[in-house]
Amino acid sequence: MTEVAPGVREGEKPLNRVLAQHAGARTKFVLPDGRYHLDGRFEHNDCEAIAIQGEPHATLVVTDPDQQYGLDVGGGWGATPQNSADSVEISNLTFDMTAEGVGSQAISARASHDLKIEDVAVDGEFASAGKGALGTVYAAITHSDGSGVVSISLPDGCDFRPDTYPDQSAVESQTSHPIGISVTDDHRGELTFRDCHVEGWVNNGGYLAGGEGPCIVEGGVWKNNGNANLRLGDGDVARDVRIEVDETAYTGCGLWLQEGNVAVSGGEISLPNCDNDGLRVSSESAEVRGLKIDCRSSARAIKVNDGDGSVLLEGVELDDWGDGSQHGYCCEIWREGTTLRDCKLAFHSGGKNRNGINLIAPKIVLDGVTATHDVAERTTVLVKGDDVELLNSTFLGRVDVDRKNAASPRFENDDFTDCECVGFDP
Repeated sequence: MTEVAPGVREGEKPLNRVLAQHAGARTKFVLPDGRYHLDGRFEHNDCEAIAIQGEPHATLVVTDPDQQYGLDVGGGWGATPQNSADSVEISNLTFDMTAEGVGSQAISARASHDLKIEDVAVDGEFASAGKGALGTVYAAITHSDGSGVVSISLPDGCDFRPDTYPDQSAVESQTSHPIGISVTDDHRGELTFRDCHVEGWVNNGGYLAGGEGPCIVEGGVWKNNGNANLRLGDGDVARDVRIEVDETAYTGCGLWLQEGNVAVSGGEISLPNCDNDGLRVSSESAEVRGLKIDCRSSARAIKVNDGDGSVLLEGVELDDWGDGSQHGYCCEIWREGTTLRDCKLAFHSGGKNRNGINLIAPKIVLDGVTATHDVAERTTVLVKGDDVELLNSTFLGRVDVDRKNAASPRFENDDFTDCECVGFDP
C-alpha cells in the first residue's frame, strides 16, 4: 500500500479511500508497519477473495465520533454462498479507537469457504451513546462446507450509558449497547474462536448463537460482559474457556447455553462479584464436562432451566462461598431428567441463608456426586421433585426432602454418615 499510495502511512490519504481505488475481484492488501487513518467505511462485498494484512503489524486509526463502520468485506447482511466472497483474510491489525467519543465497528466479514480474522485487536473504550448497538466484530461462514478462524483481542469494552435511553431501565438499555463479537444469522459453516480476549461489553461479549453453523470456542478470556459473557447455540462447543464476572453495574451471566445442542469441555467460571447466573442452561440439550466454578458472590452458580431435552453435568467442580442476598440457593435444577455425574459440590459460608442445590424438577439423578455444606443450619440438597435418584453419592450437612411436593427419592450406595436427613429415612 505504501508503494501504490505514498503518504497513506502518514495519514495524508485516508486508507479506506485508497483501498476502494484498488479493490478488485481478487485483491491482497499489504500494510507495512505504521499508522493508517480510517476515516470512513471500506465496503467491498462484490469480490471472489480479499485479504488485508499488516506486515508485520499495522494500526488503523479512527478519530471521527460520527463514523459507524470500518472494514466491511466479503458479503452484506443476509449473504449467501453465491453473493459472498470465497475467501476473506484480515490479520495483523490494531484498530486505534482511543479518541474521545469514537465507537466505530471494526470488522464485518463474511466468506463462503475460508475466513480468517487473526491477530486483530481494538484499543480504546468503545463509545456507546447514540451508536445504535453496533458490535465490534461481525463474522459468518455462508456455506455449510466452509470454515474459519477468529482470534481477536477486545480488552477495553464499551462505556455503560443507560442515561442515553431515558425510556428504558438500566437493564433494558443493555441491549442498546454494543456487542463484542457477533455471529450473524447468515452463518452456515464452522467458525473457531481461538484464544480471544473479550472484556467489558455491556450487550454480550460473544453472541455466537446466531445462524445455523457451529461455533467452536477454544480457550480465551471472557470477562465482565453484560447479558452473557459467552452465548452459545445449536452445535456450538466451548473448550477450556476462562470466564470471570466482577461487575454488577450492568448484569450478565457467565456461560449461557441458549438453544439447540451445546457441549462444554473443561474451562473455568469465576464469580467474585456477580448477581446473575454463572452457568445457565436453557438449550434443547447440553453436555457439560470438567467445568470448574468458583463463586464468592450472590450469583446463582448453576441454573438449568426447564425443557424437553437431556442435560448432563459430568465432572463439574463447584466451590461456593457466596451469600443468599439475591439467590437463596447456589444451584437450581428445573429440568426433568437432568443428570449430575461425578460432580463435587462444596458449599461453605451460608451467608444470608445461602443454601446448596435445589432439585425442583422430577427424575433428576445424582450419581457419584459429593455434595457438602460447612454450615449446619443450611441445606446442602433440597429435593422438591418426584422420582429423584441419589446414587453412589456422599452428602455432608443436610439433605431435605420436601414431602409436601415430592416423594422420597430412590437411594443406592449413598453415604449419609455426617448428614442430617429431613423428610426421609435413607
